[in-house]
Amino acid sequence: MQNFIETLTSEAKSDELPEEYDYFGALVGSWSFDYIDHNTLRTVKGEWHFARILEGMAIQDVIILPSRDTRTATPHPDEEYGTTLRIYNPGTHAWDIAYCFTGKIIRLEARKQDGMIVLTNIADERQKWVFASIEDNAFHWQNVTVADDGTWHINVDLYATRC
Repeated sequence: MQNFIETLTSEAKSDELPEEYDYFGALVGSWSFDYIDHNTLRTVKGEWHFARILEGMAIQDVIILPSRDTRTATPHPDEEYGTTLRIYNPGTHAWDIAYCFTGKIIRLEARKQDGMIVLTNIADERQKWVFASIEDNAFHWQNVTVADDGTWHINVDLYATRC
């Protein structure tokens, strides 16, 4: 198993990944978060872990909701244990993304827009995941649905702090 981890993970960004497109590099590390679902009015504690992979040209994460230290024997309605693979595409200067969890794979593309990192669902462009802000020790993520008139309905706000 150690050989797999060593060949998958990278300590640094690839020199071939331009600095201005290293959107997710600041996320590398471990985070705890509050997940606020505005549709169900539920708040859940979670954890999110990011690492550079594939010789520094990609970022992979594991998201755990609820966090391992708050899980109970009774399944939570928002329970999720998933991984996202983000690979920089030098041909498009965007990030090709696959989010995978039990029974589902969602394909997205990430680009900068108005100072945010916007991940657009390839199958339904009205569905977006947004890193509204990323700081050294905190970030704000949102799950958004875009209405026909272009307004954004925020389904989920996620506020994370570095562990």
